[in-house]
Amino acid sequence: MFAPRLAILLMISLYDGTLAVRRRQTTQGYRLPETIVPRKYTLEIFTNLEEDDFSFQGKVLIKIQCVKPTNKIILHSKELEIGENDVSLKQVSAVNETINIPITAHSYSKENDFYIVSLEQDLVPGSVYLYYLPFKGKLSEGLAGYYRSSYYDKSANKTKWLAVTQFESTDARRAFPCFDEPAMKATFAISLGHAKHLKAVSNMPLQESKPVPKKADWVLDRFEETVPMSTYLVAFMVSEFEFSEAPKKDTNVTFRIWARKEAIDQVELAKEVGPKVLAYFSKYFDVDYPLPKQDMAAIPDFSAGAMENWGLITYREIALLYDPKSTSILSKHSIANTISHELAHQWFGNLVTMKWWTDLWLNEGFATYVATLGVHHIFPEWKSLDSEAVGDLLTVLSLDALNTSHPVSVPIGHPSEIEQIFDTISYKKGSYLIRMMNMFLGEDVFQKSVSNYLKKHRYGNADQDDLWNALTQEAQAVGVLPSNITVKMIMDTWTVQTGYPLLTITRDYEKKTVTVSQNRYMSLATEGKSDIGNEDQCWWVPLSYTTSKELKFNDTRPKSWLTCNGPVTFDSDVTENDWILFNIKAAGLFRVNYDTENWRLLESSLADENSFNKIDPLNRVQVIADVMGLAWIGKLEYAMAFNIIQYLQHEPEYLPWKTALTSLTDIRGMLRRTPIYGYFKRFIRHLMEPNYRKLGSITDIPDDYEGIKMHTVIVSWSCVSGVGDCEEQILSLFKAWYNEPNPDENNPIPKDLRSVVYCNALKMVGERYWEFLWERYQKSNVATEKQQILSSLGCVRELWLLQRYLTWSINSTKIRKQDSTTVFSSVASNEIGYTVAKNFFMRQFSDIRKYHDTKSSRLGHYIKSLTYQITSEEELNEFQSFLDSVISQLKESEISIKQGIETASNNIAWHAMHYEELSKYFENN
Repeated sequence: MFAPRLAILLMISLYDGTLAVRRRQTTQGYRLPETIVPRKYTLEIFTNLEEDDFSFQGKVLIKIQCVKPTNKIILHSKELEIGENDVSLKQVSAVNETINIPITAHSYSKENDFYIVSLEQDLVPGSVYLYYLPFKGKLSEGLAGYYRSSYYDKSANKTKWLAVTQFESTDARRAFPCFDEPAMKATFAISLGHAKHLKAVSNMPLQESKPVPKKADWVLDRFEETVPMSTYLVAFMVSEFEFSEAPKKDTNVTFRIWARKEAIDQVELAKEVGPKVLAYFSKYFDVDYPLPKQDMAAIPDFSAGAMENWGLITYREIALLYDPKSTSILSKHSIANTISHELAHQWFGNLVTMKWWTDLWLNEGFATYVATLGVHHIFPEWKSLDSEAVGDLLTVLSLDALNTSHPVSVPIGHPSEIEQIFDTISYKKGSYLIRMMNMFLGEDVFQKSVSNYLKKHRYGNADQDDLWNALTQEAQAVGVLPSNITVKMIMDTWTVQTGYPLLTITRDYEKKTVTVSQNRYMSLATEGKSDIGNEDQCWWVPLSYTTSKELKFNDTRPKSWLTCNGPVTFDSDVTENDWILFNIKAAGLFRVNYDTENWRLLESSLADENSFNKIDPLNRVQVIADVMGLAWIGKLEYAMAFNIIQYLQHEPEYLPWKTALTSLTDIRGMLRRTPIYGYFKRFIRHLMEPNYRKLGSITDIPDDYEGIKMHTVIVSWSCVSGVGDCEEQILSLFKAWYNEPNPDENNPIPKDLRSVVYCNALKMVGERYWEFLWERYQKSNVATEKQQILSSLGCVRELWLLQRYLTWSINSTKIRKQDSTTVFSSVASNEIGYTVAKNFFMRQFSDIRKYHDTKSSRLGHYIKSLTYQITSEEELNEFQSFLDSVISQLKESEISIKQGIETASNNIAWHAMHYEELSKYFENN
């Protein structure tokens, strides 16, 4: 049954209270005025990749339409030199003649990236004008706008350069003057001039290529006109890359994968996955992919993981290229998932685009969720639907417990704020909320509603209310929701406020009633209190549940709803010897706390080796996540939590293990610099030993994906905690590779164990193995292998090696800029390296910031890597004092800083609350 209709309060977290003010500011200040809209760009750019130049020059003719009278044209331009003397504006008359409109002044607003021309007369609403601007700029190495990348070509024995774009969110303005906001959609006719030995590719197919007059050995490639799209989706690349085309078995769309010559043999997985996923989404959304081709390119230097440019998706090499000989199954899954994510964007984000960056989550959350559908369609044996859901859930439960988290629909004003919300909340929480909707509405309603939404808003822009309307109409039409309840009523409580609820379940065992109440789950605060959240916060919570009598784990539709009207009580036929379990298949984004007796009943059921699996694996995941999360904030004793997870000794499935070990990783971080860390390792050995004994040799890798993940995690934790002969086997494997005559061709270490072996071997041996592994990194041609090595090199314990490694990360051509944060987090996560990394960051701050000048939000990654490991007031005060001294240089990392400081404060509070408790527990157990 459904609760009575509720007039929902718009409750938003602390900084959201300024929503109305900030939205007014955006329309008056840094947003473009709503006086002119672009209709078509005719863009021509010439790219010079000579090492003494690295420049581009071009011209753009923008067909614009006046909406409101104005005597100014304002658009975006950043770090471009505009030829003001040649800028012109002409009105197109009814008979297609042009009339010159005199320009009286040129001006710039650097803060807002505005280029402004003042006109002699007002533009006329409804009239069309042709706005011509010549420009030129530099191909920087900043990984933003139109930039340059390089790689070493062994066959040619030289470094080769390419030029490529990365425009999301506001960097198209670095490549050409434009109306650089997502709602300012237009078509684009692009032409690219370049040296004849290079190749050009853009969003649309090549239409013609012709010689350039007065430029010997140059050509001008003209591409077909695009469909209407936002500027951040425009893309082009000039390079010596080669491509491999997929056969047209799954789709009529031309599908090509581009890469440097020496890596073109690593595109077979992408050729298989891409066309199949594209065909699947066309059918799933019931909307054909609208372009005639889809290119995907592996870029050596790339700031993001990948970018969904319409018709030309760009990737880091690690996210697209797959080598069967050395790429692990985990990396294979990641590559397939990234491809699926970017192809999902061709509909969610490209075909229908958010009106403003406030609803970025509509792009990223949806693409994250439906990517799992695409991967599951091709590789059902990977169980992606469950594994990705659990990964999202565990990450969100941790981050969104912070007071400094933010809503998925987050108010965005100045473009400098946008970069910070490309984060876990937009991607993973957004994805989990969409999964939750799917589960309480049903797959049929969800799929039909999404299709209707895409068809209604295709080639246009929408916000989350447009999606809510589509879902409500279909849900009410088939009776899933009654007419007095809308999806907006439910989902606004999840998207416009921060956090998630903790449900408290209270059973009256005599009356056989169950009472459900809610408040926000908050992590520990500095003062050690667990309930510091807004007491007025509440959510519409779908209540699904089963009992030890029913054992019904397949129906995720809610039996009732918990609303903001207060606790709900219902009758139950559950006896005092039966447990009740809420949130079937972890369908909802919340935690659950039961009374002590119900926890004991669940503990007993899980402890029984013959009956524990009667509880669905996803609900075993949820029980573990809940008891560990409740123990963390002091609402449950760790003795109870640890007693429950002891059942893992007979748990064969990976996801419950992943859940427990995620929480135990946090505890390990709290204890590894304390006197009781040895006791903690003994506890882990007790948990791991039964499973480690089943392995035999660690090189006996299972055949199935779930088995491989389970095997890897057991080996990893067993070696860290000193189980059996794990360390000896690790050393033996690495030594065999070290002594291999041709180590770059022959690696005896199983590819799915390499990260574990590399890291642990370096901990035990040090310099000799470090230099060997560094040499392998330099010689490797496989991005996934290089990434594994980079992450492992930070495991070494010699301080001088760690210091040198950090120094190389910001001043060596041997480590790419995109990988510098990987190096830093690798060192910082090493218990020996934490202090080295902290001192390096504080002493070299100016150099680090200068190195990342165009993406200063990257400094947030450095800060989080450090603050997440702070466990004492002295450490926090020292680091806080440093941050205060440089805070003016960290504006684009504001959210990361606040979250990092709050996490450090929570760590300190955790120590104050739990250290003695765990000391006694470990000593007695």
